[in-house]
Amino acid sequence: MAGKKLQAITAHLIGANLVAKPKLDSWMENVRLAPASKSLGNGIRVSRAEYDAVILLEEYKGDSDLVFALVTTWLMEHDSDRYHYKLAEPEIDVTPIDKDTVDVEITIRFLENVDLVRDDNGPITYRGQRYTVAVVPIDEPSQVAVGDNKALPTDAPYRREN
Repeated sequence: MAGKKLQAITAHLIGANLVAKPKLDSWMENVRLAPASKSLGNGIRVSRAEYDAVILLEEYKGDSDLVFALVTTWLMEHDSDRYHYKLAEPEIDVTPIDKDTVDVEITIRFLENVDLVRDDNGPITYRGQRYTVAVVPIDEPSQVAVGDNKALPTDAPYRREN
């Protein structure tokens, strides 16, 4: 769902106590929405939202390497598909306020899917059905088999141990 990555990295930076909470702001810019009708089994993907997440730290007095490391490690852990989609690397602009204080503006390009699940009371009507925006649940099989000849080890049923 669009905006979740922005919310998550903002919460991560707030948790790092880089500046007082009122001195940290974030928003979306340059949103591009691409239709992407795709069945996901228990739901459908209707679009992909690509946007710039902008995060502003006002009156930051800490080490710039700390900000760089916090952003980089969060991206490596929570947005590893960005390299597959060839999204631009984050941009960081630093504006000096005085000799010890700077404003830091971080811009990160994100790509997020917008998925729908069936919901009889949902606000979205699509192809005669009602939906709501949500993470599509994934059915996880408890057993599988490759073939039907049980004499072969590859065709024997696999059962997951709980």
